[in-house]
Amino acid sequence: MQFHDGIMCIFHKLQTIIGLFGNSFLLYLYSLKLIINQRIKLIDKICINLVFSNILMMLFRGIPWTMQTCNQKKFMSDIECKIIIYVQRVSWGTSLCTTCLLSVFQAITITSCGPKWAKLKARVLKSIVPACVFIWVLNLLIDLVVPLYVSAPRSSNNSQLIRNLGYCSVDIYALTIIKIGIWKTFFDAVFVGLMSITSGYMVLILYRHHWQVQHIHHTSFNPSASAEIRATKFILCLMSIFVCFSSLSSIFVIVMDNSKDTKQWVVNISTFFSLIYPTISPFVLMSSDSKNASYCNAFNRMKKSYKHSSKNPE
Repeated sequence: MQFHDGIMCIFHKLQTIIGLFGNSFLLYLYSLKLIINQRIKLIDKICINLVFSNILMMLFRGIPWTMQTCNQKKFMSDIECKIIIYVQRVSWGTSLCTTCLLSVFQAITITSCGPKWAKLKARVLKSIVPACVFIWVLNLLIDLVVPLYVSAPRSSNNSQLIRNLGYCSVDIYALTIIKIGIWKTFFDAVFVGLMSITSGYMVLILYRHHWQVQHIHHTSFNPSASAEIRATKFILCLMSIFVCFSSLSSIFVIVMDNSKDTKQWVVNISTFFSLIYPTISPFVLMSSDSKNASYCNAFNRMKKSYKHSSKNPE
């Protein structure tokens, strides 16, 4: 193993461990909310959808890449490669769509509308759960054909036709012929564009709120509005992280597509950037809710009272 391979091995291990821990702990916090409050807010349901896609990304992309980078051995069959690449693409697409849904939801939430739009707003907010289900179904169907062009690692005389990912190989030429890449790029561009529009709208709302706070001194403090503004800032941060590191990963993918001989370090760095969002996003979501610590304390009190009552039955 060369020096740079050893460095990437350490980075991939840390990234996978931190990502799995963060997403699992966030899922644990949402389960506490359900136990204590007996209900979950709409925005929490979207975040749970995002957490599941993040966990799948870490399991089906983070762990195989870590094993490949550290061991540098061929360890997968054709069937295993097909399943792993398929789940990777589905989870990434679901993460994109869910992040977009999160931005649209928050933009609708902070919009001050008149009575004419109130019913439409309520109807849209009620469609959040069906939208989450639709996102999974859509991505499962879009990438259904991809496993047909994935196989175990194999050598090829033309690296522009077969992309060797280390643990799997992808027939780039066949995917190009059936225009999968073009359709997938268009699909991603639509959601990134919608995300950008809602982001710009939320920035405008935040600017207007900041202007009102500066110029209006005798107003009553609204805790719910303050909480929504706080959540909006964190969601904007989340979208910025997604767009930034997805773009960096895409740059290296373009380099791979246009190079005659794909270097393994280019593939490693592209994968590393693509996994930064599912690694960081759970910590951003945890920071956005100041009540997480109180949920943990309340749950601990519930456990202590339950143990006390079980030891001292009437």
